[in-house]
Formats: sequence, C-alpha cells, structure tokens
Amino acid sequence: MNTEKLIKNIIDQIKEAQIKLGFAKETTRLYYPVESLNAMLGIHTDNDEEMLEALGSSDLHDTELGQLHFSAHKGRIEISVPPEGAAYVHEHVEEPAFLKAMIELFRQNHHCSVADIRALFESFSKDYVCEKMPEGSDFDEVLYFKDASVDAYYYCVKEEMGHTIYHRFTKEDMENLW
Repeated sequence: MNTEKLIKNIIDQIKEAQIKLGFAKETTRLYYPVESLNAMLGIHTDNDEEMLEALGSSDLHDTELGQLHFSAHKGRIEISVPPEGAAYVHEHVEEPAFLKAMIELFRQNHHCSVADIRALFESFSKDYVCEKMPEGSDFDEVLYFKDASVDAYYYCVKEEMGHTIYHRFTKEDMENLW
C-alpha cells in the first residue's frame, strides 16, 4: 500500500485551504471517493467498508500529521486530520508557487477567463496542455503541465454566467473523469 502518495495529497489539500483561507489550528476533514483512494494507495477495494478495513490495517494512524481517523460518510471515506496536522503543514510545507499564483489570480479577479488561466500556466512553463473537456462534462477545459515538477495537478475550469471556477484533480482521478 503506497501510503506516501495519500499523505502527500492530504498535505496538498490542507496547504491549498491554508493559502485560500489562512491557517487555523483545527481538525481538517477531507472526503475521498473509494476509487480515488484505490488509485493513490495502489490497492483495490470494492466499497467503503473494504477501504476502511484496508486503512485500519495500514501505517496511516500515526503520521507526521498526527493520528489520522477514518470513517465512511455517504459513500466516501472521511479522513480526519487533527489540529497538529494543520500546524505541521503550516510550519513545514512551503506554499507551491503555481498554486499560490492560481489562487491569487482568482482572488484578484472573480471574472478571470480561461485565457487568463492559460497566461498564468504559460508564465510558469510553455510546456503545458490545455484540452477541451468532452461534451456533457462538468468542466470546459483541463490544463496541466507536462513536467509534473512545476505542478502535478490537473486543473479543470468552467466559465459560467460571468464567473470562472477551478477544481484540481490528481492524474489518476482525471483519467477516471475522461
């Protein structure tokens, strides 16, 4: 079981929230579909009960984020990170430059366009991909860097009624969306 990939994802999600909302030493609850956890952990479970069993026998209970707790919640797995985990991320994890710039772009301009987002990607690397999402998708386009060291996430964007939103996905989750 590849627990390091999950820990990194948890840290990344907490850091994103801290960039957006600021630091608060409080419990963080993250919700993952079983399919996402299967992909990150490199295992196969069929449902939330099997995933809880797998997580219960893993080494994820005592991490640099503190003691993680797992529960099933409406078909997803809730991972509860104690306040010490939020403090660890705040004190030991640098703000990723691209993510910080992306959040700042949205903070400064709630009406930013996909062209603005493309320009931001290009300012970090000319070697990025911007693809239209399939008809009927929840998003208009997906953007990502070919070199994952710039930023490993896939950013799905949607323009609707004068506003643009984004969601970040792992490569594995993106493959499941397509």
